[in-house]
Order: sequence, then structure tokens, then C-alpha cells
Amino acid sequence: MLHTYQPTPFPDAVRQGQYEAVLAALAADAQAPDTLLLSNFSLPTGTASIELDAVVVRPRSITVLLLVPRGGLLSIPDFRAGAWLLDGVPFGNTPDLENPFQQFQVQREALAGWLADLLPSEAANLNFISGLVLFAEPVRFGPEVEERMSSVPAASAFHLLPDPTRFTRRVAQLASPEIDLTPADLQLLTAHLGLTPVQPQPEPEQPAPASPSQTSPTELLRQKAGKLWRWLGAEDLSELDRTDSGYEIDLVAIRNQEKAQLEELRASLQADVNAQLQALEKREAERERSIAKLREELAAASPAAPEAASLASRLAAENQEKASIEATMQTYQAQSAARTQELEQKIQQLEALIRQLSAGSGGAPASAPPPSAQVNPAASGPTWPKVPQFGRSTQAAQNLLEAGLAQWKPRYQQARTYTRRYPRRSLAVGAAVLALGWWALRSSTTAAPTPFREGNRWGLLSASGDTLLPATYASIGEFKDGRAVVEQAGVKGFVDDAGKEVVKPAYAALYPYAGGYARARIGKLYTFLDEKGEEFGAYYYSAHDFAEGRAAVLDYRGWFYITGPDAPTTEPVVFQEAYSFQKGLARVKTGGRFTFISSDYLADTTEGIAPFGRYTHASDFDDQDRARVQQDGRTFYINRKGEEVKD
Repeated sequence: MLHTYQPTPFPDAVRQGQYEAVLAALAADAQAPDTLLLSNFSLPTGTASIELDAVVVRPRSITVLLLVPRGGLLSIPDFRAGAWLLDGVPFGNTPDLENPFQQFQVQREALAGWLADLLPSEAANLNFISGLVLFAEPVRFGPEVEERMSSVPAASAFHLLPDPTRFTRRVAQLASPEIDLTPADLQLLTAHLGLTPVQPQPEPEQPAPASPSQTSPTELLRQKAGKLWRWLGAEDLSELDRTDSGYEIDLVAIRNQEKAQLEELRASLQADVNAQLQALEKREAERERSIAKLREELAAASPAAPEAASLASRLAAENQEKASIEATMQTYQAQSAARTQELEQKIQQLEALIRQLSAGSGGAPASAPPPSAQVNPAASGPTWPKVPQFGRSTQAAQNLLEAGLAQWKPRYQQARTYTRRYPRRSLAVGAAVLALGWWALRSSTTAAPTPFREGNRWGLLSASGDTLLPATYASIGEFKDGRAVVEQAGVKGFVDDAGKEVVKPAYAALYPYAGGYARARIGKLYTFLDEKGEEFGAYYYSAHDFAEGRAAVLDYRGWFYITGPDAPTTEPVVFQEAYSFQKGLARVKTGGRFTFISSDYLADTTEGIAPFGRYTHASDFDDQDRARVQQDGRTFYINRKGEEVKD
């Protein structure tokens, strides 16, 4: 749904026509996410105010639009300072700001300050507000434009759109994982501004063509807006590839991947058990044959023969070893029975936990809502839905427990019968039961405590129902690797599954551990925490989580990679954009083009980027190890060897 806000029209008819064309293009996209279009409004900045042409807000992007009512040949003598030229004439300059990039920096700062007061801290990294210069007419770039832009790392979030027909495509490509606005966040903004959704209007009946002398200024403006609408690509929306951003999270795929991993583990365990059982049977058969042969030889030999004593000694040794193994097996059977009984008790405890979860989710009274790690009500105002995290929800864990119990209880009964009938094989069978039982418990149960609520505060209950942590937190996230993010007094920290506060709440935003480190935000700067909760000594404008031993970070120089808390001993390789490593490769942007690098490139840039080329656009590799790239006007897929592959 599209919401719009324009307090007053633009005094310039061309810029008003640009706004109406943008509005029409966004409204025509029926499959687009919820969108807010704000136009011709001001934001306070201290004693003054900043006028913004337009802002497009979507769940995965916040984009400042700068409307330029001209076109022509664009020249940029200096990207940071000095006026920019269209056909040799300066444009976009004001008494205080010399060019559109300076305007964008000031407008982004004002917009970030305004949104920070309205949105929860975890909703968006406002350093990732993007900018887009939209020209009213087609623009040709001078030969120096690309070089000027690539020399300024801070320009990675700032884009020039020379062809207005690609507006809708470019807006879709500006999605970022650092911005994750929920429907409640967008609703809060619409309510704050008093916005109403734009309703699609039926096409009116076409009147008879008016003569040129009867065309009014309003009609001329409408015709101009219609022309701009076509320029903005509203008639080309069917070709918009919604996977260009590469940031859509497919939770179904995540669950299927978990299922495949568990099935692979189960198959591996079953194969190991079968191999052990076959080896045991082979060993027992060989021993029986050896004993039978010794008995035959001893019976055939004369009692007075010299070899008779040797055969008797060997037979006694074989029988003694057999008796020893049987005694060991009996001892193991007793231990296996005890462990199996313990397993049965754990199964009964899990059944009780399932009943408790079922009662908590289905039969709880209205005054006592069921505990949930994903629902954090506030005392007043709107409720902020938490961003879904990877891992199992309470309902998913309950379903998995029920499936595991239904699967393993009959097998437990079969195992007991099998043990009585085949005592010699109980060693392998007992090992199989315990191994598979351990796997079922590890895979199906959640050792994480259960959140509970008292008033507007949250605490933790142990598996037995005892209070593990008093209700003192405004929210408690899902446990991941034994830790959960908690919020108290507007700042965040970590608690472990034993109920201990391992990192005291002190951060504006805090993310689960990845690669041994947790990403944290202090104000507008990012850093990392080690396993002990100690901060790194460096702080960054932005950062990605650690993956494969490295994390991409952004400072005044641009994007580069770090490997831990210590600063790089040599000058790092700096990029315009850098993303996390995945299976040995990372997507980066340098010189205005995207490519893929390995860790070897960071050690020696003379290695080059082969076998990969330089691409106008590129996405990360998907689950099928394909990346979607654009080069020389062509869009295609490549594999991890840089080879073109078919869709």
C-alpha cells in the first residue's frame, strides 16, 4: 500500500510534475511492498530547517530523492566541493550547499535525526539511508563522472540516475539488510504524519480531444506528468526483478535446510550403527569357527601327543576370552538398561513439558498471556514486533518434540525386546539406542529457558518451571548458542541460559554472536564484543557480522576487513562496498564496479580478481551457488568459478 505526504505543492511546475510522476509510478506497482512517499517538507536542524524534495520509505530501504528539473551533459569538476554542471550551467547549488552530494549529506543527517526519535533502535541502521538524484530529462555523463564518484567511498550510498525509465528498478535495488522496518514501524510513521493511503482511481471516460487553443495549463501539466510517468518506468513494471536486492529472507528455505541437515545426521548415525553391528557379528562368527576348529583338532589328537597340550591351552584361552566378553556385555547391558531408564524418564519429562506448552499456548486466560520470546509489549504506545531470528520458535520446538517422541517411543519398546532375544548383540543395539536417543534429545529439545511476563517486564523460567531470572527486562530475545539479547531501560545486553547477565545492558543495538564475536552499536557507531563481553578498541560507521574469520567494517577510509580485535598491522585494502565472506568468496565494489574476491586478494592485490569480471550490479551467491550479475547491458548468472550458467 502506498501512503503519501505533501504539505504543499512545489512552486516549480516541472518539479511538481516530477513528484506526480514518481507518485504514479509507485502507485502503479501493485506488487511492491508498503511504501511511504514524503515530498516537499521540512525538518528542523537546530535553529534552522532543511527542505527535502522527497523521501521513499520501504521495509528494506530509506531513500532521499533530489529532484533536478533539467537534463543534459553532466560534468563534475569536484565531487565533494564546487558546483556541478549540466550543459555547462551550474545546478543544484544553494547559498550554503554547492552541489547535490552536499545536499544529500545534510538532508540524510536531518532525516536520520528525525527518524531516530520515531523508530526503535533495532529497526534500521540510519547510516544506510541512500540518496538518488532524479533528473527530469535524460542525462549523459561526462568522462570524469565515474572516476570522481569512485574516489569518494562515502558516495557508495549516493546514486545518479541518468535514465528516468529505470527509477522503479533502482529503488528496488537499494534494499539493504541493515534496514528492517516492520509494518508497525511504517504504521507509526503514517500515524505520526496523518497519512492516508492512495486509492487506485478508475480510468475516466476519455473525452473528445480538445483543440490546442482549449488546452489549459493544468492539462499541460497533467500531460507532462504522464510523460514523466512513462520515463519513470511505470509501464515497464512487469520486467522488474524483485530478487535484485538479494536480501529477502526465505524462512521456509531455512527450515528445509535444517530438516535436510537433521536427516543427513540421522542417516550417518544409522550407517555407523549398521557398520558396528556387522563388525560385531563377523567377529562373533570368526570366534565360533575358531573354537569349533580347536575342539575338532583336540578331539582328533592323541592325549599323549605334544600338540594336545598346546591345543587345550589355546581352547582354554579362547573360552576365557569369550567368557570375559560375555561378562563385559552383561555389565554393559546393565548400564544400558540404566541409561535407557534414564532416557525414558527424560521422555516423560518432555511429555510434561509439551503439555505445559500446550496449556500455555491454548488454554491460558486472557490476563496471563503465554510467554513468548518474540512478543515484547510496552507500557504504552505501539508494540514493536521483534525481527524474526534464525532458530526454532516455541511452537516449532513443540511440534518437533511431539514428532520425536512419536518416533522414538515405539523404537524404545522394540529395543527392549531385541535386547532380551539377542543378548550378544545388545552392545551394538544399546549403543545405537543411546546415540540416536542423544541425537533426538539434542535436536528436538530446547535447553533454553522459557520467558515469562509480569506486568510489562520479562523474566526466565527453567525447564522445571522455577524462576531462573526475575522479570526485570523490557524484552528478551531468542536464545542462540546459549545467549539471548535482553533490553533494559532502552539499552541491550546478554544473558546466558543459566540466567546470568554475562553482558550488562549498555548498547543501543546488539546482535547474536557470529564467528565468535557479537556486533554492537553505541550511538551511531559500531564495534564488536568477544566471548568475554570485552569491546574491541575500534569503532566504525557500519559493520557486518563476522563470517569465515573476517568482518567487513566502514570507517572514514571506506569499507575493509578485520580479523579480530587487533587493528590491521598493514594498511587494509579499502573498497566502496564490502560484504561478508561465504564459502571463501566475498562481494565487493571498487572503482564503481562489483566483483568477487577471496581472502588471498586481501593479502596481495596483485593476485587480481580472476576468474571474475567487473560488473555493473551483482548479488550474493544463492543456495545454488549462483550470483546474478549485470555486465555490458546483459544480465546473467555466474557460478563460483566465474563461469556463466543458465537460469
